[in-house]
Amino acid sequence: MASSFSVPSMIMEEEGRFESEVAEVQAWWNSERFKLTKRPYSARDVVALRGNLRQNYGSNEMAKKLWRTLKTHQANGTASRTFGALDPVQVTMMAKHLDSIYVSGWQCSSTHTSSNEPGPDLADYPYDTVPNKVEHLFFAQQYHDRKQREARMGMSREERARTPYIDYLKPIIADGDTGFGGATATVKLCKLFVERGAAGVHIEDQSSVTKKCGHMAGKVLVAVSEHVNRLVAARLQFDIMGTETVLVARTDAEAATLIQTNVDTRDHQFILGVTNPQLKGKSLATILGEAMAAGKTGPELQAIEDNWLSMARLKTFSDCVVDGIKRMNISEAEKQRRLDEWMYHSSFEKCLSNEEGRLIAERMGLNIFWDWDLPRTREGFYRFKGSVTAAIVRGWAFASYADLIWMETAGPDLVECTKFAEGVRSRCPEIMLAYNLSPSFNWDASGMTDEQMRDFIPRIAKLGYCWQFITVAGFHADALIVDTFAKDFARRGMLAYVEKIQREERNHEVDTLAHQKWSGANYYDRVLRTVQGGITSTAAMGKGVTEEQFKDTWTRPGAADIGDAASVVIAKSRL
Repeated sequence: MASSFSVPSMIMEEEGRFESEVAEVQAWWNSERFKLTKRPYSARDVVALRGNLRQNYGSNEMAKKLWRTLKTHQANGTASRTFGALDPVQVTMMAKHLDSIYVSGWQCSSTHTSSNEPGPDLADYPYDTVPNKVEHLFFAQQYHDRKQREARMGMSREERARTPYIDYLKPIIADGDTGFGGATATVKLCKLFVERGAAGVHIEDQSSVTKKCGHMAGKVLVAVSEHVNRLVAARLQFDIMGTETVLVARTDAEAATLIQTNVDTRDHQFILGVTNPQLKGKSLATILGEAMAAGKTGPELQAIEDNWLSMARLKTFSDCVVDGIKRMNISEAEKQRRLDEWMYHSSFEKCLSNEEGRLIAERMGLNIFWDWDLPRTREGFYRFKGSVTAAIVRGWAFASYADLIWMETAGPDLVECTKFAEGVRSRCPEIMLAYNLSPSFNWDASGMTDEQMRDFIPRIAKLGYCWQFITVAGFHADALIVDTFAKDFARRGMLAYVEKIQREERNHEVDTLAHQKWSGANYYDRVLRTVQGGITSTAAMGKGVTEEQFKDTWTRPGAADIGDAASVVIAKSRL
């Protein structure tokens, strides 16, 4: 019997709006912006996860600006260079000279957590910490942009021509650490970043539970597939919000020594196993557990572990096979033939699984002992042989889901930079690369000359590293100026302030010299006048404001003129 149900017009309209939005999203994805982006979900999935209220985010305009900036640098073989900003003063000063801004998780962890509890970069601070700092800086950028516009529109054309325009709205790239948990945590974190003003976010492939600063020991990787899921979760959230937020995938595989799981075959060739058959049935975790039960602690447990590992003869499966072939009682020519055959099957770009590798080794007549479970840590982690090659393999896997790839390194090594760039771009020639010019490196001990340090950024930019940043330079700059000034102020008083701060602000035309104006007193005087019909008797920058002392430009006096100059300032203040 045919159904007599007729579809109400409101249902038809609802479905029509839905299908129209699906087509809109699909057209957006087909644009040049996303030509390299892979999504394991459909436009229909995205629209189904959206609400009916369409929102526009200021961060999206910044994301588009960031994308244009980075692609221009990539095309020109140059780099956007920046560093971690701590506060509104730094972010506004940086705007005059740099074309992007970085917000570091390390800086936030050590100076500005949302719980106000400082600590090292272990990503154990509340997950809204970095988004809150982004909002702090983004609000400051917008405020100084408004303030500048009001000031410029009050100038004559001649004055405006003489006054440099500053683009305060420089895109912010923020540290998303590991995504702070599973896929749903990553989704919520990315939503916060978009809402708070981030133009870009980077997410790394360490375990959330054991996350460390990239220049600490004890780093544990997640499986390639798990980090891909993080990147997909981030992109999905950006798509739901309709933003083009730039996504940076970071890998710590170059120096990592542990990995959470062996579930992904792309990781197999870098996992270490025991090759000493005498340790069969004597796993390290079991031995340490028995020692702890017997009352062993601290140095005793460490000695047991060190002794066990020295006996284990840890190797990758491939190295174990190579050694096995070399020990075979066959001719040198046959050894070479089998070595060549093994190298053909196990070349790193093929990501040979351990199961397949064992079958190939058996066909070659090898019966080798290799066990990757025996050396697992007490926490259950597998041993990992970190390398640039491991980072390249991960770069290939992440490139389809991210806009830039970043390999964290132990030092500013041009050979490593070149190997990674050439390796990743051999398969992904259009991908952009990022580089951490870390202050954790002792640059003076790197073997570079001053000229080589100066040329390091432009040199690796030609390799494709189009976004380069000093993660915590804002932190170090802050500490340096305050420490050196405080020391001098304690000794020389106001002369130290005038000589080291005030005169230098004037000499370099730093606008905080007139800090009332910098903070926007003029702007809010304009607000008051607008509210009160064009006049106010309570203007902050009206008659009597001490900042008038800085109105007249004067050159820095010599030592003999300090007294006379001070008298002039005092006399002016009494007028």
